[in-house]
Amino acid sequence: MARFAKRPTDEGLQRCGVDESFFREAMSRVPAAVHIVTTDGKAGLAGLTATAVTSITLEPPMMLFCVNKSSFSAARIIANGAFCINTLAVSQAPLADIFAGRTGQFLEQRFTQGEWTKLATGCPALRGAAAVFDCRLAEAKEVMTHFIMIGAAEAVDFGSEPTLTYTNRTYVTF
Repeated sequence: MARFAKRPTDEGLQRCGVDESFFREAMSRVPAAVHIVTTDGKAGLAGLTATAVTSITLEPPMMLFCVNKSSFSAARIIANGAFCINTLAVSQAPLADIFAGRTGQFLEQRFTQGEWTKLATGCPALRGAAAVFDCRLAEAKEVMTHFIMIGAAEAVDFGSEPTLTYTNRTYVTF
C-alpha cells in the first residue's frame, strides 16, 4: 500500500504525512556513491561518511552534501570554512564504516586508516579515491534536522578504481 505525503504548506517546510521508517526504508533502495567528507583547520580535523552528495554547477564548479546538524563534523566544517568530498573506491569500503562511527573511532582517530594527502584547502584528501572534490564552504543552509553544505571546488582529482556504492543497506559495485 502506498503511503502519500501531504504537500508542505505555504508557511514553510513542515513534517509531511509519510512515516519516517517507511521513508527510510524506501530511500535504502536508492543506490548512492559512498563518500568521506573531511575538514581541517583552526577548529580541528574531522570527517564523516555521506551518501547525500552531488554536483550543483560546472561553471563555477560547485558541490553540495547534506549532514545532520548534531554532527561534530558539521560544526568543524562550518568553523573551518572548507571540506573535501572523497568518493570511495571499492577497495576503500572499510573506511566507510570507520567514518560512519561504526568502529568507535572518532574525529582525529578516524584518519589513522587510509593514505591521506592535502590539496588546495588543506582538508584531507584520500589517495586512490574514485574522485576527490576539495571545496571552500560557500554556504551552510539549515533545513530541518540537516545542513546543506555548499562549496566551490578549488581542486579535483580522480583514480581508476570503480566507485563504491551503497544500496539495500550494503556496499555493492556495478
